[in-house]
Amino acid sequence: MKKKSHLTQLVLLSLLVGVPWAVPLASAAETKTQNRALSVAKATRLLQDSGYTHRKTGEYTWFIPKQGTSRFPLLVAAGEDYLVVGIIVAEKKNIKSSPDLSFKLLKLNHSLDYVKCGFDDDDDLFVRIEDRIRVIDLQAFKAMVEGVIKGADQAYETVRPSLITP
Repeated sequence: MKKKSHLTQLVLLSLLVGVPWAVPLASAAETKTQNRALSVAKATRLLQDSGYTHRKTGEYTWFIPKQGTSRFPLLVAAGEDYLVVGIIVAEKKNIKSSPDLSFKLLKLNHSLDYVKCGFDDDDDLFVRIEDRIRVIDLQAFKAMVEGVIKGADQAYETVRPSLITP
């Protein structure tokens, strides 16, 4: 009977040593903070390696001035596990909204590959691309920037007749 007791104790001890909760794990908040830090570090490297002039505007955001023939500056933001490159094409105060414009923008959104076009929380017209940061290399980052610029040009041409000129 004692042999069985020792064997049981050994099995229980080996189970306890192998149980994941026996080792302190990072909290969800710590994991999120670590992931965001990794995203920011990668975004910083991509911006530096891209050759684009840029400046940091916040803890997780950057500003890229107009590139080439672009009419618009770009915004870059790092999330927990994603990167967003976007442009504000027109502010709400400068857009004469109509059902026809909304229809045209929906059609444009459908025709743009990998690019989103829409209205943000401030009702400003945006164009953006986002992707998982782990799959973005320098070539993909530059393609995101170029895709957003092309999409923004198309969105501007679509909205231009509805812009309120000062």
